[in-house]
Amino acid sequence: MKACPKCKSQSKHRMKRKPLVRLIPGTKTYACDNCNIEYTWFSFLNISLKI
Repeated sequence: MKACPKCKSQSKHRMKRKPLVRLIPGTKTYACDNCNIEYTWFSFLNISLKI
């Protein structure tokens, strides 16, 4: 899915993960181009959450 949890936009770019999130395998951090929110996508759950 990888959509922004706030505005549901697909327009995004990759960011560096925070140290705590790096411990969880299968996560990727993105920043939305529309609303500038950083969120993490959990591939094993297929959900996006603001962290």
